[in-house]
Amino acid sequence: MNTDYTKGLEHEVVVPSENDYHGHPNYLKVYISLLVLFAISVVASLLHNPLIIFFVVFAVSVIKGTLVLLYFMHLKWEPLLIWILLGLALLALAFLIIGLYPDVVLTHRYVVPKG
Repeated sequence: MNTDYTKGLEHEVVVPSENDYHGHPNYLKVYISLLVLFAISVVASLLHNPLIIFFVVFAVSVIKGTLVLLYFMHLKWEPLLIWILLGLALLALAFLIIGLYPDVVLTHRYVVPKG
């Protein structure tokens, strides 16, 4: 079965792609979940404690990002290697943020005096 139109498709003969089909996720359900999470972050911004606002909004944004990664980017159905690479990328991002923290936050602000 090595004709011209099947050249390069040897993998498809051994492992057909129709076995990899997982179906479409319920996008409406994910969209409604994202809207509810958005509403939670808006309501949380009306609170008076900035620490609670920070943690609620940050937690909601992590959950929303996870939903987008899993369903819209179809990472839920990817093999383990993709998850390992994603974890390594997030670890590198964490090291970058920790490494740049002193340069961004701990700098002195020089103010030009008036007059």
